[in-house]
Amino acid sequence: MTRRTLPAALVVAVAFLSAALFSFTPEAEVKPAVAAIEPPPAATFALKADMPSPSPSGTPAATPFVPDEAEVIMLAKLIYAEARGIPSTAEKAAVVWCVLNRVDDESGLWPDTVYGVVTQKDQFAYYPECTLTDEFMNIAADVLTRWEREKAGAVNIGRVLPAEYCFFTGDGRHNNFTIEWKAGAAWDWSAENPYTD
Repeated sequence: MTRRTLPAALVVAVAFLSAALFSFTPEAEVKPAVAAIEPPPAATFALKADMPSPSPSGTPAATPFVPDEAEVIMLAKLIYAEARGIPSTAEKAAVVWCVLNRVDDESGLWPDTVYGVVTQKDQFAYYPECTLTDEFMNIAADVLTRWEREKAGAVNIGRVLPAEYCFFTGDGRHNNFTIEWKAGAAWDWSAENPYTD
């Protein structure tokens, strides 16, 4: 009987594979055969931008408030109708605060929605056809955001008109806000102005 011999290269390859397969490797040193596939950086950033950041306590942070677009548009048109000739941003913002004061008021005199207050008969000079400007949309969105923060418990949010002021009259140059209809002292603008004019 003739004995066959394996080619030397095959013997070396088998010996190498056997040693690799049967040698002991502690778990800490085990490396995966296939590297983990990481998403490209752009995809990672897109995902992170869509998710709230974790807070220091490890729980997800609150999603930033985004004002309702229909309310922003309605309030921006109201600013146009009631305060477009007024140079002060704080006085323009106060028109929006007056609406929100009515929304929050519990007397029953006004509806409890922005739409209801703005469209209530004989109250505001709002018309759907009013001009819409970026400036007034920014003011409306800013006030709605400050109001939302206040309702969530934040203090010193930049309120330019106290909550009890639900009435106003104007002359085209200035608006006067009062606690009672055409009675009492007008708001004196003593609150800190968060706007730079």
